[in-house]
Amino acid sequence: MSLAICGLATARPPQAIDQRAAAEIAQTFLRGERDARGLSALFRRTQVRTRGSVILEPPGSVPRQSFYWPAGGPQDHGPTTAVRMQRYAEEALPLAGAAAAQALDNAALPPAAVTHLVTVSCTGFFAPGLDIGLIKRLGLPPTVGRLHVGFMGCHGTLNALRAAQAFVDANPAAVVLVCAVELCSLHFQYGCDPDTLVANALFADGAAALVGRSAAGGDEAWRMVAAGSYLMPDAEDGMT
Repeated sequence: MSLAICGLATARPPQAIDQRAAAEIAQTFLRGERDARGLSALFRRTQVRTRGSVILEPPGSVPRQSFYWPAGGPQDHGPTTAVRMQRYAEEALPLAGAAAAQALDNAALPPAAVTHLVTVSCTGFFAPGLDIGLIKRLGLPPTVGRLHVGFMGCHGTLNALRAAQAFVDANPAAVVLVCAVELCSLHFQYGCDPDTLVANALFADGAAALVGRSAAGGDEAWRMVAAGSYLMPDAEDGMT
């Protein structure tokens, strides 16, 4: 039996910035370690056009963001982890809730129909967690089964889909809501480390959600038919 995807949606922060302006902001994080003339080229070559971010002020504001201050020296690492996680707790739920609500609407299913909730994030945490917040925000049943896939990086949602597949395999009547939210702009790093610069240039903020159920009915638009995972030997450093 396979997983039918009967509702799918995404959500972006209300504020966005073009990549050229993002590169200009990123210049202020470099701590003066070396000439950064190549930074603009790096941002441009990502082919990212615009990026949504929860830390941006409305257009016309000066500065455009105040969460990060200009680097004050080699020992400046920007906001502490506690400050970043506090902002994550404030911003993650509204974004995730918007995507999840739209996915349910697209599936033409009420929140009461959801039997399982799978949440995904590798950019933050808080307690009570995102799953509890979504139950209250969306009006999901208090008996909904909950699973959080945390800190698994870019493939976290793939693992969430595999979990959703297992839920419907075990119970053909299950309706699974999967919701992923990442606030990467809360983790910009100061300095000129190449891996750091690439991450700063690529990743931004957003949420996505889907509603899945048994594909036995045959009227779904999309179907998950297979999934797999393979750990390459001695590849742990490949993430950089």
